Amino acid sequence: MGKRLCLWICFLLLTGVSLAQDSLISADEFEEFSGDSVITSISSAGSTEIHKNATHADIYWTLAILLLTAGAGLLFRFKTTRQLRSMFLVLSIVILGFYRGGCPCSIQSFQHGILWLTGNPVRWPSLILFAGLLPVTYFFGRVYCGWICQLGALQEFIFKTSSIRIFQSEGSQKIMRGIRILALFILISQLLISQTNLYRHIDPFAIIYNFYSEYYIGWILVAIILISSFLVYRPFCKTICPVGLALGWVSKIPGASVLGVKESCTPCTLCSKSCSINAITNDKKISILDNQECIRCGECMNSCRKNAFTFYRKNQRRLSKIVCKPFPPVIKMEQRSA
Repeated sequence: MGKRLCLWICFLLLTGVSLAQDSLISADEFEEFSGDSVITSISSAGSTEIHKNATHADIYWTLAILLLTAGAGLLFRFKTTRQLRSMFLVLSIVILGFYRGGCPCSIQSFQHGILWLTGNPVRWPSLILFAGLLPVTYFFGRVYCGWICQLGALQEFIFKTSSIRIFQSEGSQKIMRGIRILALFILISQLLISQTNLYRHIDPFAIIYNFYSEYYIGWILVAIILISSFLVYRPFCKTICPVGLALGWVSKIPGASVLGVKESCTPCTLCSKSCSINAITNDKKISILDNQECIRCGECMNSCRKNAFTFYRKNQRRLSKIVCKPFPPVIKMEQRSA
């Protein structure tokens, strides 16, 4: 309750800042200025300086996000510092969300990477965020999703405790992962065919954080996000987000950081009950931990009475998906599914 109150106070304070930012003249508007040669020259020089400053700002913000993500990866490992996660999420919504207008955005960075690979010109600072998250995720897991991302943080803030159990089985996780793969295929196909980023025009999170949309469909998507987030924990993350899907695949790379269990683990199911993202599912009284879905929220570690969780580097014996059983935990052969 305190976290929500703090967020609403910060939101009200920053609303005026966001609206004020909308009234500023952008660099593109400077480029479209027309007039005599002297004014045009001055306008061009001003435009160049604005672009330069904007580029530097984008780089600084992106590097700060990557450093904070790595720092969160260290904080996640200790019980005392794991309590800071709520503060990180609130600051993400307030600063990266309402103050920065949802930028830098990892999904936009991912799309720009696809466009760049196909030979389209993009602003190179926009490539840094997604590219930088790959090695950070390799060493620390999907900490960005669970601690930093302003998209996931907003969904988590909206969510209320729900009795809906349909999404909590391993089979449901496979279905939702399949939906994400389909959404990724559609997104990449759109980028390859149109050679432009169309999603940015209807991005529901950008619309929420900037209070503006060019199209009615954008507001429809906002309504879907708000309603579904109230009923289901992080629905966009589970069914649509291409970045979460890609970062999850990093856990399958040999040497990647994965969360596992020690021999003290017992089939108590406390971890699966506490896992809101359902990275730990419970089928037939057996808890299955899938690092591909784990966002490093730490709830399972906080709930474990045996202090049975530990960290490994993925190899042939320690895979990204494990089955927790007593005496000792048996490692399950990784399924070939995506």
